[in-house]
Amino acid sequence: MRKFPAILSVSLCTTFLLNAAFAQETNVYLTPPTKLDAMETNTDTILIRASVLMGTVAASGGTLSVKARDFTDAGANQRELGISIDIAMGGQRVDSVLIDYDELNGLLNGIDYLNRVDWSITSFPAFDASFTTRGGFRVLAYGGRRSGAIEYSVRTTRTALPALPLSRDQLGQLRSLVDQAKAKLDAIRKEK
Repeated sequence: MRKFPAILSVSLCTTFLLNAAFAQETNVYLTPPTKLDAMETNTDTILIRASVLMGTVAASGGTLSVKARDFTDAGANQRELGISIDIAMGGQRVDSVLIDYDELNGLLNGIDYLNRVDWSITSFPAFDASFTTRGGFRVLAYGGRRSGAIEYSVRTTRTALPALPLSRDQLGQLRSLVDQAKAKLDAIRKEK
Protein backbone atom coordinates (compact mmCIF):
# COMPACT_ATOMS: atom_id res chain seq x y z
CA MET A 1 0.00 0.00 0.00
CA ARG A 2 2.89 2.38 0.71
CA LYS A 3 4.20 1.90 -2.82
CA PHE A 4 1.14 3.57 -4.36
CA PRO A 5 1.86 7.11 -2.97
CA ALA A 6 5.53 6.78 -3.99
CA ILE A 7 4.60 5.67 -7.52
CA LEU A 8 1.99 8.45 -7.73
CA SER A 9 4.56 11.03 -6.58
CA VAL A 10 7.13 9.85 -9.12
CA SER A 11 4.52 9.87 -11.90
CA LEU A 12 3.36 13.38 -11.05
CA CYS A 13 6.93 14.70 -10.85
CA THR A 14 7.83 13.07 -14.17
CA THR A 15 4.73 14.53 -15.82
CA PHE A 16 5.49 17.97 -14.39
CA LEU A 17 9.12 17.88 -15.54
CA LEU A 18 8.21 16.66 -19.04
CA ASN A 19 5.59 19.39 -19.41
CA ALA A 20 8.10 21.99 -18.24
CA ALA A 21 10.68 20.68 -20.73
CA PHE A 22 8.19 20.79 -23.60
CA ALA A 23 7.10 24.30 -22.59
CA GLN A 24 10.69 25.48 -22.69
CA GLU A 25 11.24 23.91 -26.09
CA THR A 26 8.24 25.62 -27.65
CA ASN A 27 9.24 29.01 -26.26
CA VAL A 28 12.37 28.88 -28.40
CA TYR A 29 10.20 29.09 -31.50
CA LEU A 30 8.18 32.02 -30.14
CA THR A 31 11.16 34.35 -29.76
CA PRO A 32 11.20 36.91 -32.59
CA PRO A 33 14.40 36.45 -34.60
CA THR A 34 15.02 40.15 -35.31
CA LYS A 35 14.57 43.44 -33.46
CA LEU A 36 12.10 44.50 -36.15
CA ASP A 37 10.09 41.28 -35.68
CA ALA A 38 10.16 41.85 -31.91
CA MET A 39 8.67 45.32 -32.34
CA GLU A 40 5.81 43.75 -34.32
CA THR A 41 4.79 41.95 -31.12
CA ASN A 42 4.49 45.16 -29.04
CA THR A 43 1.01 45.71 -27.64
CA ASP A 44 -0.74 48.64 -25.93
CA THR A 45 1.35 51.14 -27.88
CA ILE A 46 1.42 52.98 -31.17
CA LEU A 47 3.79 51.28 -33.62
CA ILE A 48 4.77 53.41 -36.59
CA ARG A 49 6.09 51.46 -39.58
CA ALA A 50 7.65 53.52 -42.36
CA SER A 51 9.18 52.16 -45.54
CA VAL A 52 10.53 53.17 -48.89
CA LEU A 53 10.85 50.83 -51.86
CA MET A 54 14.46 50.77 -53.01
CA GLY A 55 13.72 48.65 -56.06
CA THR A 56 12.81 45.28 -57.48
CA VAL A 57 14.84 42.49 -59.05
CA ALA A 58 12.95 40.60 -61.75
CA ALA A 59 14.02 36.97 -61.90
CA SER A 60 12.72 34.03 -63.89
CA GLY A 61 9.71 32.84 -61.95
CA GLY A 62 9.46 35.74 -59.52
CA THR A 63 10.64 39.03 -58.10
CA LEU A 64 12.49 40.37 -55.08
CA SER A 65 11.56 43.76 -53.62
CA VAL A 66 13.86 45.55 -51.19
CA LYS A 67 12.51 48.21 -48.83
CA ALA A 68 14.29 50.34 -46.23
CA ARG A 69 12.27 50.09 -42.99
CA ASP A 70 11.94 52.37 -39.96
CA PHE A 71 9.89 51.08 -37.00
CA THR A 72 9.13 53.37 -34.06
CA ASP A 73 7.33 52.43 -30.85
CA ALA A 74 5.85 55.82 -29.92
CA GLY A 75 5.01 54.78 -26.35
CA ALA A 76 8.45 53.42 -25.49
CA ASN A 77 10.32 55.96 -27.65
CA GLN A 78 12.16 53.04 -29.28
CA ARG A 79 13.30 52.99 -32.90
CA GLU A 80 14.70 50.16 -35.01
CA LEU A 81 15.95 50.35 -38.59
CA GLY A 82 16.41 47.64 -41.17
CA ILE A 83 15.15 46.34 -44.46
CA SER A 84 12.53 43.94 -45.70
CA ILE A 85 12.87 41.67 -48.69
CA ASP A 86 9.64 40.50 -50.28
CA ILE A 87 9.78 37.39 -52.43
CA ALA A 88 7.02 36.95 -55.00
CA MET A 89 6.59 33.92 -57.23
CA GLY A 90 4.13 33.68 -60.06
CA GLY A 91 2.92 37.21 -59.39
CA GLN A 92 1.94 36.51 -55.76
CA ARG A 93 3.84 37.55 -52.66
CA VAL A 94 5.17 34.42 -51.00
CA ASP A 95 7.10 35.75 -48.04
CA SER A 96 8.56 38.87 -46.51
CA VAL A 97 11.68 38.80 -44.35
CA LEU A 98 12.84 41.52 -41.98
CA ILE A 99 16.58 42.13 -41.62
CA ASP A 100 17.96 44.34 -38.84
CA TYR A 101 20.31 47.21 -39.62
CA ASP A 102 23.18 45.53 -37.73
CA GLU A 103 23.00 42.55 -40.13
CA LEU A 104 23.32 44.56 -43.35
CA ASN A 105 27.13 44.63 -43.52
CA GLY A 106 27.19 40.87 -43.01
CA LEU A 107 24.56 40.37 -45.72
CA LEU A 108 26.47 42.58 -48.17
CA ASN A 109 29.74 40.74 -47.40
CA GLY A 110 27.96 37.39 -47.74
CA ILE A 111 26.55 38.32 -51.15
CA ASP A 112 29.98 39.55 -52.26
CA TYR A 113 31.59 36.28 -51.21
CA LEU A 114 28.94 34.13 -52.90
CA ASN A 115 29.23 36.19 -56.09
CA ARG A 116 32.97 35.41 -56.21
CA VAL A 117 32.61 31.67 -55.49
CA ASP A 118 34.39 29.44 -58.00
CA TRP A 119 35.50 25.83 -58.16
CA SER A 120 38.61 26.47 -56.07
CA ILE A 121 36.55 26.30 -52.84
CA THR A 122 36.34 22.49 -52.96
CA SER A 123 37.76 19.45 -54.66
CA PHE A 124 34.41 17.66 -54.40
CA PRO A 125 32.19 17.37 -57.47
CA ALA A 126 29.34 19.42 -56.00
CA PHE A 127 28.91 22.18 -53.44
CA ASP A 128 26.51 24.68 -52.01
CA ALA A 129 27.40 27.77 -50.03
CA SER A 130 24.92 30.02 -48.28
CA PHE A 131 24.48 33.06 -46.08
CA THR A 132 21.42 33.24 -43.80
CA THR A 133 20.14 36.18 -41.75
CA ARG A 134 18.53 35.86 -38.31
CA GLY A 135 15.11 36.34 -39.88
CA GLY A 136 15.66 33.44 -42.28
CA PHE A 137 16.60 35.12 -45.57
CA ARG A 138 19.03 32.79 -47.32
CA VAL A 139 21.25 33.52 -50.34
CA LEU A 140 22.75 30.44 -51.99
CA ALA A 141 25.44 29.60 -54.52
CA TYR A 142 25.64 26.00 -55.71
CA GLY A 143 27.08 23.96 -58.50
CA GLY A 144 28.08 20.61 -59.85
CA ARG A 145 31.16 19.87 -61.89
CA ARG A 146 29.10 17.77 -64.30
CA SER A 147 27.23 20.87 -65.51
CA GLY A 148 30.15 23.17 -64.74
CA ALA A 149 27.73 25.96 -63.85
CA ILE A 150 27.51 27.87 -60.59
CA GLU A 151 23.97 28.99 -59.89
CA TYR A 152 22.37 31.31 -57.35
CA SER A 153 19.06 31.51 -55.56
CA VAL A 154 17.29 33.07 -52.60
CA ARG A 155 14.68 31.68 -50.26
CA THR A 156 13.43 31.90 -46.73
CA THR A 157 14.02 29.22 -44.16
CA ARG A 158 10.54 29.84 -42.71
CA THR A 159 8.64 28.15 -45.54
CA ALA A 160 9.03 24.98 -47.53
CA LEU A 161 8.58 26.85 -50.79
CA PRO A 162 11.22 26.43 -53.50
CA ALA A 163 14.09 28.84 -53.89
CA LEU A 164 13.89 31.68 -56.41
CA PRO A 165 16.71 31.22 -58.97
CA LEU A 166 18.88 34.26 -59.77
CA SER A 167 21.56 34.93 -62.33
CA ARG A 168 24.89 36.42 -61.26
CA ASP A 169 23.70 39.81 -62.58
CA GLN A 170 20.46 39.56 -60.59
CA LEU A 171 22.45 38.71 -57.47
CA GLY A 172 24.46 41.87 -58.15
CA GLN A 173 21.22 43.85 -58.50
CA LEU A 174 20.02 42.51 -55.13
CA ARG A 175 23.32 43.52 -53.56
CA SER A 176 23.01 47.01 -55.04
CA LEU A 177 19.48 47.45 -53.63
CA VAL A 178 20.58 46.30 -50.17
CA ASP A 179 23.51 48.73 -50.35
CA GLN A 180 21.18 51.60 -51.37
CA ALA A 181 18.83 50.75 -48.49
CA LYS A 182 21.77 50.75 -46.06
CA ALA A 183 22.88 54.16 -47.35
CA LYS A 184 19.33 55.47 -46.79
CA LEU A 185 19.32 54.07 -43.25
CA ASP A 186 22.80 55.51 -42.58
CA ALA A 187 21.43 58.96 -43.49
CA ILE A 188 18.49 58.48 -41.09
CA ARG A 189 20.85 57.41 -38.30
CA LYS A 190 22.91 60.59 -38.80
CA GLU A 191 19.76 62.71 -38.39
CA LYS A 192 19.20 61.41 -34.82
